[in-house]
Amino acid sequence: MKIPIRALARFAVRATPQTAFALLADVPRSARHFPEVESLEDEGGGVYRWRLEPVGALGIRHQVVYACRYTADASTLSVQWTPVAGGNGTIRGHWRLAARAGGTLIDFATSGELEIPIPAWLGAPARSFVAAEFRRQIDRYHENLKRSLGG
Repeated sequence: MKIPIRALARFAVRATPQTAFALLADVPRSARHFPEVESLEDEGGGVYRWRLEPVGALGIRHQVVYACRYTADASTLSVQWTPVAGGNGTIRGHWRLAARAGGTLIDFATSGELEIPIPAWLGAPARSFVAAEFRRQIDRYHENLKRSLGG
């Protein structure tokens, strides 16, 4: 079953735009703030493969694995990621940073699909569980980044 995911967020931190950008553009360093990452593999050329720790409910456990190509642009203070084949997820998104009085305003957007092997009769509960788990992980990620960047 393919389950769509999406998250948008905007938050402010006290770090300068350059400091925030340096953290977010450094994928391994930024990934250390993401909860429940089993591994992050550098495949070269700006491509990283994420393996999250398995999660589950109702006796079904699943591990999300996906790869993205990251492109950072210091002139626009932005980082984009686009899906790369392999794994059971396709994820895309961006960070966009802007200077503001006393720090940086950070815009985050991500979306995609996760393919999860579950029976069709579990479709509705699975969608709800995956959406809630994804949101929980993204919220924790942002809270961890805020702590590092003075949020």
